[in-house]
Amino acid sequence: MRNRLRTIAILVGVLAAAHTVAVSTALGATGLPFRSSFETGDFSEWDGGLQASLSVSSVDATDGRYAAQAVMTQGQPTDNYKDYIFGDHVRVGGDAVTPAQGLWLQFDSKFDVGFTYGSSSTFHKIAIVNFEDENSRRRFQVVLNARARSGDYYIERLRWNADRSFNRSLGGLSQNIGTPAVARIDQWDRLLLFVKPNTPGNVDGEIRFWVNGELKGEYRNITLREETQYNPNKLILSNYAPDTTTIGVQRWDNFYLGVSDPRGTARPMPPENVTAE
Repeated sequence: MRNRLRTIAILVGVLAAAHTVAVSTALGATGLPFRSSFETGDFSEWDGGLQASLSVSSVDATDGRYAAQAVMTQGQPTDNYKDYIFGDHVRVGGDAVTPAQGLWLQFDSKFDVGFTYGSSSTFHKIAIVNFEDENSRRRFQVVLNARARSGDYYIERLRWNADRSFNRSLGGLSQNIGTPAVARIDQWDRLLLFVKPNTPGNVDGEIRFWVNGELKGEYRNITLREETQYNPNKLILSNYAPDTTTIGVQRWDNFYLGVSDPRGTARPMPPENVTAE
């Protein structure tokens, strides 16, 4: 009887351990979902990156007390970014984000009063999804921008060579539903992007994007990685402004990155204006 009970206890322990491993694998293999509202007061949730004029501030936030901010000064170029690596990135070695899943990115974005796009800029970057290779080099990118002339949100698709040189654009994606939404100065916007990689060699990818809950862009049967096997595996909070006439403060908060639509459990829309003491 004692041996039987001991055997049952061992089996229960093995099953419990297997369950724990399975759950851990399901949650951790891709490093998703990822959430960051900067409530640590720093960028410790992220995986490094340049931050010469990028910081975590309590001046203005949509979720909690803190948000990220970048300050652009006239006469100085700006190159700030923070990375989060996930999926099958060589530095993580997890499971790939597949076309069957797709990737969801949601966050809050704001340009303060007085923000001015660079006079010679075409786009101002806000966030980027990279498809990186076995050498941690970007090969394809989906870039969420504000168009400098009009301020409307706009998607770029870019291809890069293995030697880090630029290959070509795969075509920009303007808003094609309703009146184009612009980045509202001194108001938070909630941005939601869905990226479905194409099956390698096929034109069956998809991009959809929403601004403040309204679908503004929908593109199906497009290519994002052409014939290659590269998968989305790096998120970049981006503030790249080489045009030295770019001036002002840009903010980010309340990031979600995952393979499930966040709207089922999403927080309320960001308020028009929030200032933390």
